[in-house]
Amino acid sequence: MPQNLSNIPLIIKIFAVIIGAIFALTLSGDIDKDGKLKLSFGVAIKFAFSAYFGLAGGAFIIEHQSWQLSVMSQSFISMIVSVFGMLAVGIIYQAVKMMEGKTLHEIITEIKTAFKAIFK
Repeated sequence: MPQNLSNIPLIIKIFAVIIGAIFALTLSGDIDKDGKLKLSFGVAIKFAFSAYFGLAGGAFIIEHQSWQLSVMSQSFISMIVSVFGMLAVGIIYQAVKMMEGKTLHEIITEIKTAFKAIFK
């Protein structure tokens, strides 16, 4: 429990970021449809990164845009940054992982095949 009421906005933001990190773990597949968490060191790293990214990224966006928002609005922005920031990092990680051990020609061929399948 906070010792004074000035800490309550920070506690609300941290709670929102934790919820966003849980949503990010759900999107990444670490929490399945039954709600079971596959706990490992990698999952803990993802959770911590998502929470930090949400707090730092949310604060950066709010300060950079000079928005005068309520605590709940700031918390919502931090939660969204937490979820979609982790999603973007996951996409970049998977893209790099897929390119390991392949030549540039093989990567270009896979991209062409994927675009042909999408726009067929």
